Amino acid sequence: MPPTAYLAPPRPVSLHVILDASTSKSATPSLDLQWEPFQRHVEAFLNAIDAYTLAAKTEIAARATDHVAAVRDLKAETEEMERRIQHEREREGDMLATLDFERHTLADLTSSLSHLQSNLAKTKEQSASLESELQALRKEVRTEQTEKERQGRVLNEMRDRDGWELNELEEAMGWKVEGIKEDVLLMRFTLIDPTDPNKEFCILVDVSKQDYSVPNCDPPFPTLPELVRQLNSDRDLFAFIKRVRKAFRALIPNPPNPSTKFDDLSGPGLGLRTPALGSRTLSASTPARPSTVTDGSALEGLTLGK
Repeated sequence: MPPTAYLAPPRPVSLHVILDASTSKSATPSLDLQWEPFQRHVEAFLNAIDAYTLAAKTEIAARATDHVAAVRDLKAETEEMERRIQHEREREGDMLATLDFERHTLADLTSSLSHLQSNLAKTKEQSASLESELQALRKEVRTEQTEKERQGRVLNEMRDRDGWELNELEEAMGWKVEGIKEDVLLMRFTLIDPTDPNKEFCILVDVSKQDYSVPNCDPPFPTLPELVRQLNSDRDLFAFIKRVRKAFRALIPNPPNPSTKFDDLSGPGLGLRTPALGSRTLSASTPARPSTVTDGSALEGLTLGK
């Protein structure tokens, strides 16, 4: 409210006029201050001041509340912004670390690639060299294989021929020998009984020890122990075979006269003598067979071996 709304308009005041007026009316001078209008004006002024103060306080309080809220929001926004900034800084640090790691990784991969390329070049050179050697080896293998096949065919032909000759010799001799187990020889004699030339007379010879033994003989004959003792004494297996054959012939009634050198106990000189146990080459794992035969009557050259 403007000040002129509750104050009286100014008017000139003269102290003499006031004193004269008050003297004429009473003996005691008085001054009319017009207190009541003034009081009303003062009260109105005070009320206006109070209303203004209240409005100002209210406005200040509202502004303070708004300011506090704004400050709080600004603080929250600042904290959020700082948090985001910190998060972005952390992300930046992670990105820089990742970038540095990838840079080192790239350098390592580049170095590894160079090393692998160098190794690849060396490997290609080695592969070319090995391929050349492989071709040469294949050629040699083919040559060796061709030679082995040729030798195989020759050996097969020789085996067939030797097998046929062996069968012919066994039939002509009437004697076969085979190994039935380790260091045990089975000898089969035929062409002994004129009435049954295919009848077999068998004797089993064990050569596994220093002294030979005969575990079985079919048919048995009484002079067998003496023949075994003589074999262990002179180590002449060829003579032992001839003696056994003669003993089997003695079992036949009216045996025919000796017809071959095999039946002649004199033999060709010392005959086939077996070495001592340590150097003996007889083996029961492979059937024994003649190694050198010229004809059916040349039995002096008969040898037993593997």
